[in-house]
Amino acid sequence: MSKTVVLTGTGRDQVGIVARLTEALFELGCNLLDSSMTLLRGEFAIIVMVELPGKETLEALESKLASIEKSLGLTIHVRELSEVELESGDTPSNPYLISVYGADKPGIVAGITRVLANLDINISDVQTSSTKSETGDVFVMILEVEAPDNLSVNELTGILTKEGKALGVDVTVQPIEIMEL
Repeated sequence: MSKTVVLTGTGRDQVGIVARLTEALFELGCNLLDSSMTLLRGEFAIIVMVELPGKETLEALESKLASIEKSLGLTIHVRELSEVELESGDTPSNPYLISVYGADKPGIVAGITRVLANLDINISDVQTSSTKSETGDVFVMILEVEAPDNLSVNELTGILTKEGKALGVDVTVQPIEIMEL
């Protein structure tokens, strides 16, 4: 019986990380289910969910990845998902894209995400960036979230606009149309 495994890894960016990791997974017969990979100021981060064939063990996977860790200077963690974890995340919700923009200062991420947590909104993706401009540092945050069905886009917009004003940033909320791939 196959196992579903999550791999997380970080390390200094270099050419070939994705190729080496995915080749190793392919050699073990793994099927990539979901992944997210990104570069943050020279640091590479990856999270990959794979299906490990029943004939392979977690130990074999970890052994295969150990040489890649050493040669590429990565730190990789492997964890098998339980049946309960595999079933979670399938509840219907309202997906939104939230954009936050304004002068950079400490507390923006904490303030916005605390409001979302208090509203029982799950964050599925966050991207932040701070850049220099002629008028000072500008902060941008893009969040993909899943809101409960009982919270309208107008209610969410009103609550986040109020928090945004308190933090000195502009906040917009847009529904995301779901397309099945």
